[in-house]
Amino acid sequence: MNILTFDIEEWYCNFVEPEGIDKTYSIKDRLLELLSLLDEYGITPTFFVVSSFAERHPEIIHRIAQKYDIGSHSSLHMLAQTQSYNEFYKDIVSSIESLEKITGKKITKYRTPGFSIPNNEYLKILFDTPIEIDCSLCAKNHFYGKKILDTDEICLIEHNKRTIKEFPPTVLKVFNKEVGFLGGGYFRLFPYFMIKNWIKKHEDYNITYLHPSDFDINQPHLNIYSSFEKFKRYHGIQGAEKKLLRLFKDFSFIDIQKAESMINWQETKIIHI
Repeated sequence: MNILTFDIEEWYCNFVEPEGIDKTYSIKDRLLELLSLLDEYGITPTFFVVSSFAERHPEIIHRIAQKYDIGSHSSLHMLAQTQSYNEFYKDIVSSIESLEKITGKKITKYRTPGFSIPNNEYLKILFDTPIEIDCSLCAKNHFYGKKILDTDEICLIEHNKRTIKEFPPTVLKVFNKEVGFLGGGYFRLFPYFMIKNWIKKHEDYNITYLHPSDFDINQPHLNIYSSFEKFKRYHGIQGAEKKLLRLFKDFSFIDIQKAESMINWQETKIIHI
């Protein structure tokens, strides 16, 4: 089962020093080009959309919602641990309300920015929202947050007699280090033959989390952060679209809605919090 998802956020999201960045450039043109590619190859991903982006470009998000599966990627793309519990809750609910107004669809899927839910107390907040399917929990420590799950397998999270269906990012050990090889930065970093082999080895469940900026060679290059940060943000952009097209030719992909319908949830592992 190979699941394709895109996080729809602006190119400057999660910058170390966001103040002073010229935000006039937008990824919207690159997003439209990606939509054309998806139409050409007949592939239907899930789009996790930052609602503030949707509010600036409602016509694009409305168009996406007519054909594709939609979820929330927060309201302002703030990392969870930078918000209070109440701010985190309001951010999720506000994003859902905004996206539902723009798309005319019920929004029940969510991915927190940067997989940044830091602990179970933040996780419990999801159970007070309309979220039914979550893609926020990682089985590895990472740049923006901590390991929450012991496995990257699909599971059910239970709290107060309610369950949320969890689709965690795929994790593999590479050179004795855990990596989410189908995330944007890793996807740009590793050679395609390695990605292809890893997908085949992990064929029961793979999920991508790509971004329009991963394929946008025209986005601004700024000099406000470290060499490591520059490498992480810009390495491999030139060849990323070619990799994506090879991926489309070599594998079949489905969205989360289709994947959810294929899973026997009665036999799925339950994690109580």
